[in-house]
Amino acid sequence: MAIVKLGSSITSQIPLWRYMSIDKLVNLLEVESLYFTPLSTYAKSDPFEGYLPKVAFEALATVLGSSYKELESVYDQLKILADNSRTSGVINTVGEELLMQLRTRLDSQNDFVKEAYKAIARGITVNCWHSSLHESEAMWRLYSENGKGIAIQTSIDSLKKSIESVEQDLLVQIGAVKYLDFYDQDISPKDCVIDGHLSPLLKRASFSHEKEVRLFTIPEIDHKSLGGFEPKAESIALNAKELIEKIHISPFASEPFISSTIAICKKYGIDPEIITKSALLEGHDELLETLGVW
Repeated sequence: MAIVKLGSSITSQIPLWRYMSIDKLVNLLEVESLYFTPLSTYAKSDPFEGYLPKVAFEALATVLGSSYKELESVYDQLKILADNSRTSGVINTVGEELLMQLRTRLDSQNDFVKEAYKAIARGITVNCWHSSLHESEAMWRLYSENGKGIAIQTSIDSLKKSIESVEQDLLVQIGAVKYLDFYDQDISPKDCVIDGHLSPLLKRASFSHEKEVRLFTIPEIDHKSLGGFEPKAESIALNAKELIEKIHISPFASEPFISSTIAICKKYGIDPEIITKSALLEGHDELLETLGVW
């Protein structure tokens, strides 16, 4: 059974919006699944995806450094014993080999930790939604090619039910992204924890206009094969009709795109009553008329 876990960062009353092209809407209705993208995919648009503010990395380094120093202390003690044995004319081949392995591990620990973090963080897959009481003109421009775009409106409850209604063995978590200055020394490591996670619910303040809510899955990675790990996208099944509460057509759209969108939705059993063209660019004349009501 699918389990959808809601984080405490989520405000369930605020509508969720997903702006997209018509072909992506058709794909959603046809295959009835959500596409989860690995964070590695966003490396060009935001190379900080999956990373943490400096204070959080420093806190992790302190914890990891403590373990490293303990290993270093063990190595130093073993080396003294090995040196004393050699001085006495006793050579322990097995002990010498273990000592060399420990030294190699210590020398590579720094690079290993960074590569391990990068692999785990970049392997997390996400599906992103815009959280707002109102539609966004900026989002329409971003996701409407030549004015041809639509937006699905849903709620946390509908999103959760649409995934849980399909029999599948997985855990999907949902949380609201927190936007921070990654170099702000006035924040604490605790400020960087959202719903018990450090990643992927942190982004830089420059992206705060996205007002993002993320569905995400965390991959299982064998630490022994980190070097060969390749992030993979996921498609998670859902009930599309249960997901969609409303479909908004771009305010920049015109015919025949509008009627074509309605026809496509009807083909997939979507009630035309929940499909509407955005009125974002309408109503200004009516508003002005109020000036003449004396």
